[in-house]
Amino acid sequence: MVKSIGQDQVGTSGSYVSYEIELVEFANAIPMKLDYIIFDACLMGGIEVAYELRDKCDRIGFSQTEVLAEGMNYTTMTGHLLKNTVPDPEAVCKDYFQQYIKQSGVYQSATISLIDCRKLEQLAQVCKSIFTNHRSGIMSIRMSNVQQYYTGNYRYFYDLLSIVQEAGANAQELKSLEDALAECVIYGAHTPWFMEPEFRILTYSGFSMYLPRNYYTAFYFEELNDYYKTLAWNKATGLII
Repeated sequence: MVKSIGQDQVGTSGSYVSYEIELVEFANAIPMKLDYIIFDACLMGGIEVAYELRDKCDRIGFSQTEVLAEGMNYTTMTGHLLKNTVPDPEAVCKDYFQQYIKQSGVYQSATISLIDCRKLEQLAQVCKSIFTNHRSGIMSIRMSNVQQYYTGNYRYFYDLLSIVQEAGANAQELKSLEDALAECVIYGAHTPWFMEPEFRILTYSGFSMYLPRNYYTAFYFEELNDYYKTLAWNKATGLII
């Protein structure tokens, strides 16, 4: 499920079969260039997703964390996207955030960003340089020190900026990264906590990213690392070699 979208469960309770489409296949299935894509789906807010779809749409709205059951604000979404001559996906993302920041307790839980896919190449070049310079630092990061976006024990989704900070990037590298992020993150917002007290959000870049693990830690990380090498983001940046 960390490599795919669109889960469709078929069957009866206790005997489900799950069908999903891999990210690369999803990108290949889009037959035309779109103005925007908005994902009302959990954990789609990764740099890997945006970069894989960069040639398929101009803008992407998505969440780095899970999305609570009520999802986006569909009472205003249609108006933002269809009422005016020019659609406004940023307003959709802002309404989503406002819907949850007004809540309390576990219901005050949301992350959202709107990305300009046309500005991702500079981010990839900056990250490639940082990943090359701090490869050993990335592989030795303690997961507990990095901003997480997952719940439970699904340790795959971390903040891009937080990873780079923990890897040991210097001030100049961090400035280059923050400038590149500012270029492509049109809008980003988050609640202070996600499903309090699950985790607090202290670092937020507008992107999640996979945190690679050393092959010797566990078999499933080796499997994920091998798959990750097939993604366009990894080919562009060399996060995993």
